[in-house]
Amino acid sequence: MKSEERASESRRIPKNYQRIYALVCEQAPGRHRTVNALYVAAHKRHPGIGVSTVYRGLARLRDLGLVSEILVPGAGSAVYEKAASPHAHFRCSSCGDVQDVAYRLPSRVLRQLSSAQACEITDVTLAFHGICHDCTRKA
Repeated sequence: MKSEERASESRRIPKNYQRIYALVCEQAPGRHRTVNALYVAAHKRHPGIGVSTVYRGLARLRDLGLVSEILVPGAGSAVYEKAASPHAHFRCSSCGDVQDVAYRLPSRVLRQLSSAQACEITDVTLAFHGICHDCTRKA
């Protein structure tokens, strides 16, 4: 979905979902928030917003392609970010931080995998694990 289509789509969603989307969009590039962190931020700005509204809002925003739900093995819960071009994620096994990694599987590799498995690959989720720079320095 192109950015102008996303902007148009975001105007057609309920006001509280727009507020949640605004919080996700305010995150610095490469930063991710859990549902709980988004709820705390939303509730601070809009005390009447409930946690179930945040859950439903994120699900709707994800289904519309406005927000990416990132499920990284080993993380306690999903994290969310504004939908962006395909990239991988890195999870620090020491502090748990999830960071973006500018990496994408080459299309020829996807074609080869699809052919070998006799299937059509429509999405790729790639996660790296290790110790982040900050934790390495602290050790």
